[in-house]
Amino acid sequence: MKLKLTTQLLLIDLALQLLPVGYFVFTTPSFVENGLNAALIHSAFYLFIIWKISGGSNLARFLFLGYTVIIFMPLSLRFLMVMDSVGMGVLVLIQLAIRAYCLYQLFFTPTKLAFRKVKDTNPPGF
Repeated sequence: MKLKLTTQLLLIDLALQLLPVGYFVFTTPSFVENGLNAALIHSAFYLFIIWKISGGSNLARFLFLGYTVIIFMPLSLRFLMVMDSVGMGVLVLIQLAIRAYCLYQLFFTPTKLAFRKVKDTNPPGF
């Protein structure tokens, strides 16, 4: 249950991350030529991490931690320091909150795996 909720939150985070990219694609033609490939590669890498997290991979947890601490946090803090739009600032703060919650869920709460009970197919006297 925890991994499913975390995965859903991270997919919402990915959608929030792609909102500004979509906005700039439609408003600035030069953005398509200059910046769209990097955003798509970045999103594909993040989607790969989300896919691996949903499968319960330990490596994906540490990839997500590294991605958040090394790439996302510095860029977000720099963006918040120079931002001129309140809406974009709120969007970044929501993303920071989602990632902080997901990091908490992935590293500081125990994972409970659900086991299904298998019916015994042997006859009673066997």
